[in-house]
Amino acid sequence: MAEETKTDEQYVELSHSFLDRFEGKDVDLKFRFKRPNTQQANRVQKTALKNAGQAFKNLSLETVHPDDKATLQEALQKYPGLASTFGGALMGSCGFGDLGN
Repeated sequence: MAEETKTDEQYVELSHSFLDRFEGKDVDLKFRFKRPNTQQANRVQKTALKNAGQAFKNLSLETVHPDDKATLQEALQKYPGLASTFGGALMGSCGFGDLGN
């Protein structure tokens, strides 16, 4: 699960840690994101049924801090599951999620 830390007024730092079993090391990643706007959230909903990974990847790349974008692109190449992890956290900031009731 991505954890968040405030970095400035517009961006929030989301972090994610996991074990890369194939390289035998812990991976710790942090990127700053801004809240998706209504249009971006709607676009994810519309395209997620066709290709959820690409929908979340696009959302992540649209909302990441410009200084973090190149590093995120590299991380997404190596770990494609990050798109769903960060994309899901971003959609959660718009009110999407599981009720659990």
